[in-house]
Amino acid sequence: MTIHVTPRDYEGYKIRLMRDADAPAVVALYRAVYGEHFPIKEMYDPQFIIQQQEEGLMYRVLAEEAGGKVVAHHAMFRLAENYRGLYEGGQGMVYPEYRGKGFSNVLQDYIGRELASAVGVEEFWGESVTNHVMMQKAALYVGVKETGIELEVMPAESYLAEKSAPGRVGAVVCNLVVKEKPHTVYLPAPYAEMLKKIYDNGKRKRQFETSAQPLPEGGQTRYADTFIPSASLLRLSIFEAGKDVGAVVAGLVEKYAAAGAVVLQVLLPLDKAWSGALTDLLNRQGFFFAALVARWFDTDGLMLQRLVHPTNYDEMKIHSDFAKEMLNFIIQDRVRAESLSARK
Repeated sequence: MTIHVTPRDYEGYKIRLMRDADAPAVVALYRAVYGEHFPIKEMYDPQFIIQQQEEGLMYRVLAEEAGGKVVAHHAMFRLAENYRGLYEGGQGMVYPEYRGKGFSNVLQDYIGRELASAVGVEEFWGESVTNHVMMQKAALYVGVKETGIELEVMPAESYLAEKSAPGRVGAVVCNLVVKEKPHTVYLPAPYAEMLKKIYDNGKRKRQFETSAQPLPEGGQTRYADTFIPSASLLRLSIFEAGKDVGAVVAGLVEKYAAAGAVVLQVLLPLDKAWSGALTDLLNRQGFFFAALVARWFDTDGLMLQRLVHPTNYDEMKIHSDFAKEMLNFIIQDRVRAESLSARK
């Protein structure tokens, strides 16, 4: 997908969209920040980086100094299965000697103001890691609203180069509206109050209904599963639930846990009146609250998470009071869901 965005000058640096010739410099930046331990190994392949941008799955914005060196980077990207108007913002990287110059803020602002309209983005979501608060502060600076917390989502090996994390690292989830889409959402009972707080904090335009319908008695479950072996992470999107949904999820959990998954996530659609029944089923399989991800299905998605190992919550660095409130809720919900699972 060919797009055109005008570069921006910033304190002697040029902020611009990546070109094909920049791909080796982007790989060098990954190595400088993560060593060889970034969990998506394809990011060390320049041709993969070029292909992702050509296919519209990942766009990269760079900060380039006068001599031509790429010194910082931020990206927006999406999975092939999620809504085409929803992109994740992330993978911000700055060479250590160039930090403190405000690149994170200006790169995110460029993506939001210049790149998003050129691509047709309607919503951003992002993950601000919890081994420090810099990304959380930068995200809030550009106007995002926090919507949840993923526990243990990043492997510890990703931070060996900087020695900035003693174990796996969580992330504060956030959304940024570009074009609002008002619609009806069905709130699962255990999460109704927390979801209302998240929607209210984000000033979202939604009509709330109680999710009271049972799961469908017929049909087959339609889903997409994405497994990242190097991150030990499974992300499962359920588009339609059939009578087999419990067996489908249990089978995928067994399959990917055997393959090494230690973080298992499920996203379910909140525009379905059976969202509460599916939430209850997943709670009984040990899944607990993670986040609201607006527009994941074009309509909103509820992310649930299940972990193989306990979490050291004391190592998590959380900046905002609202994110701290969500973390406390998640900790309590984890206890509840794991207790339900243990009763089976």
